[in-house]
Amino acid sequence: MPMTLAVHAGVYDHESPLVEVSIAPDQINAAAPGTSGVASHGPTDAAAVLLHDTDAPGGPGGIIVAQYDATVSVLRFVLPGRLVAGTTRHLDILPHAPDATTPPWPVEVTTKLDRAVVRVGGQPFTSYHVFGGRRPYLWPVIGPAGASVVRGQGSADHPHHTGLGLAYGGHSEDGSVNIWSDWDEPPYGPGGRMIHRGFRRIVSGPVYGEVAHDLTWVDTFGNPFAEEWRTLRFWWASEGARFIDTTVEMAWIRDRGRGPLIVALRLPSDMDIPHHGAMTNSAGVTVPTPPGAPRAYRAAWVDGSGPSGDPPYPPPAGPPEVLVDQPGARPFREGPGDGPWQGIAIFDHPTNNGFPHEVGRYAGSMGPNGPGTGQITLSFYPPAEAPHGPFAFTWRTYVHRGDAIDGKVAAQASSYQRAPTATITA
Repeated sequence: MPMTLAVHAGVYDHESPLVEVSIAPDQINAAAPGTSGVASHGPTDAAAVLLHDTDAPGGPGGIIVAQYDATVSVLRFVLPGRLVAGTTRHLDILPHAPDATTPPWPVEVTTKLDRAVVRVGGQPFTSYHVFGGRRPYLWPVIGPAGASVVRGQGSADHPHHTGLGLAYGGHSEDGSVNIWSDWDEPPYGPGGRMIHRGFRRIVSGPVYGEVAHDLTWVDTFGNPFAEEWRTLRFWWASEGARFIDTTVEMAWIRDRGRGPLIVALRLPSDMDIPHHGAMTNSAGVTVPTPPGAPRAYRAAWVDGSGPSGDPPYPPPAGPPEVLVDQPGARPFREGPGDGPWQGIAIFDHPTNNGFPHEVGRYAGSMGPNGPGTGQITLSFYPPAEAPHGPFAFTWRTYVHRGDAIDGKVAAQASSYQRAPTATITA
């Protein structure tokens, strides 16, 4: 049975957006027989579906590869090119075998004992570490220049703030448990931990990959005080536009303080902010803020960009295992880098309680003129109507080529915050 999808831009332009539409298994099977529940591109519930873009060329012959998730009955695909505000594009679901077309950016997620490794189009993108720290974190996150846009453990400044991830409690404000500073001893420790209890779901697919896992948060004494289910979705729209969507679902939280849940990342020293690189935001606040001005501000998005440095070192092939002892290893270097510019942005979402949220309270989201060199923080608080849960929030990480202007960060944030919608028309 033929089926046509209509994708509506709404009030904003969109550049190669990720589109999703709910389709029941019997409907998708009628349009593309054998789709529902078919395992492809790895041991998942993801299945490839072919679409024909009848209004604009979406690829070779106007063919687009989509991904159907049988567990939630949702079809997702990247709509290539520009979707202009106020317009609609139509796509026919084709009954052909999915092997007829190769997807441009297939995602492979591989689990190890301590992490999930994500590759896109055969290229390394990121690793999601679930053991080895006080909280899970992403490092490296490879940008279009081939180097990471976040720092890992061991950096000269704040070496205990690792990668990109979710922290909690700040410096124990209001008596909250501290899962922010990775200290075992005072002044900022001892702290709690976010304990990975197991992966619920690992998805590899022709369009995106997912990691879903359960976590228990424990306090200083190892006592549970919160339960969480976290989902990360990885996808690329192009070589220069890479995305991670994160959703946090808090089942319950019982803490003596009302500590914030903090999306936090530390930028590479190679970006050398603000001397060479820059932090920009939707509020137009200058970073670092002028002397005497509040360092925290509310913003729907914040971006850090600058020159890239060397790619992350690969694991040693053999002894010696300490890289500094290997011939040719360079010492730690402060910026600036000498590679192409790239950046990373965090987008808040209007469905989150309290949108837009506070940026820069922790470590200031400042440059070297103040504490917390090159750090971005976005603070969420439990909603007043459900202080102990359940509640959820979501954000998007956007990794891009060039600075915030080159990467069209403001437009990408608007596209995320008012995403295009899709309906079944036939």
